[in-house]
Amino acid sequence: MTEQAPWKVAKDTESSEGGARDRLATILTTAAEGLRVLAVLLNPVMPKASAGLWDALGAESTLGALADQRIDAVAAWGQLPAGTTITKPDSLFPRIEAPAE
Repeated sequence: MTEQAPWKVAKDTESSEGGARDRLATILTTAAEGLRVLAVLLNPVMPKASAGLWDALGAESTLGALADQRIDAVAAWGQLPAGTTITKPDSLFPRIEAPAE
């Protein structure tokens, strides 16, 4: 079975030729596309978290506003263009601290 953990495959890219780099690109592209789909599908019930994810994916500049995305078109794979810059978002689900007793 081929390794799927991107942090492990990234270590392999340091010591090997293009095969590991191509594998890493495939893994990261698949993850980004999956997150794009989740952002669209979860938007009706979790709009704030979905908007944060959409922004982090850089999808607004290439795919348009999250509110304009159609659920029936979300399954088309490969909508995020290659080279899209993904940023680290603020916490989508911040920890809720229990009040001290």
